[in-house]
Amino acid sequence: MWSLHRLISPGAIPARSATLIITCGWWSVSLKCDRKTGAHNASGRPFFTSAGQPVQLSYLCLYIGRKVLMTIHSSSEKVAGILSDEMIGHYRRDGFLHVPGMLNADEVRGYLAEAQAMFEREQMVSWDEAGGNVMDWVADVELRSDVMRRLVLHPRITAIAEALAGNALRLFKSELLLKRQQGATDTPMHIDDFAFPLEDAPNTLTVWVALVDVPVEKGCMTFLAGSHRLVSAGMASSEDAPPEASWEDMMMKPLQIWPDLNWSTRVTPPLRAGDCTFHHARTVHMAGTNQTGQPRYSLATVYTDAGARYAPGHIESYADDENMEGYLPQSMKGLQPGDPLPNSRFPKIRSG
Repeated sequence: MWSLHRLISPGAIPARSATLIITCGWWSVSLKCDRKTGAHNASGRPFFTSAGQPVQLSYLCLYIGRKVLMTIHSSSEKVAGILSDEMIGHYRRDGFLHVPGMLNADEVRGYLAEAQAMFEREQMVSWDEAGGNVMDWVADVELRSDVMRRLVLHPRITAIAEALAGNALRLFKSELLLKRQQGATDTPMHIDDFAFPLEDAPNTLTVWVALVDVPVEKGCMTFLAGSHRLVSAGMASSEDAPPEASWEDMMMKPLQIWPDLNWSTRVTPPLRAGDCTFHHARTVHMAGTNQTGQPRYSLATVYTDAGARYAPGHIESYADDENMEGYLPQSMKGLQPGDPLPNSRFPKIRSG
């Protein structure tokens, strides 16, 4: 959303000069309108100036466009400084990547405070098993909090996500996660892909942002390196799965369905607050029990391919399970099979 601020002396039209500050989200530019002799074009219309250089009103849109492109290029250079070709290769080979220091200390403090407040004021979903509570979460936090929307669509995070995927992405869903410090149990081995009612989405991935320090004892995630390449794309049509395998078994019992996964290297990276992990939707992963005396707070955001389409089927019974209410975005219920995801609810992440 563009906004325009005019800083002038009292009066609708300045006698000599005025300054316009134009902002677009995180970007802004200051322009000065000078009515002194020589600061007008041939028709008598005043020029705007920026850093002493004239900008004619008729060229204002072009000027702004160039400024935005320069800023985007600068942002890309910053991402390139964080993300190397080796890191991209690691992600595509192993199906996950740990990126330290994505958020600075001030950002972490602000987002953690909002996370804690949201668990107090918002409806919470709980995943409970016989062994205890797996986790609690607040769904679709970008719709409930402007602060969390900034994190869900954080420019550094989204730029890295698209670089790893190799194509444009859109937001699918977000979950603010809480792993309790008492009465908790492991998050079992699972594959996210089988829970997403999507097609034409081969590069769907999850970004997991640690809002507190997460040592191994606090329940950080374990990834099976390369497992995303062993598991076929698609849902219940996975060609290498036994014909009797259900979608739920493929999601929640991957080591039984694909026994070779038992010999995959398991990697458990501890995270500092502000670190992120990125993992492919078909990467097998789990999280341990929180054995510390402090709760574990994190944000998990799923980004999918910009061209993804709605593909329901067996997932409908899962989405309608009252115990899993809030797992899938509620607005998906109005879509028809094959429908593209609407931009209004699932924005492209570099323009959301």
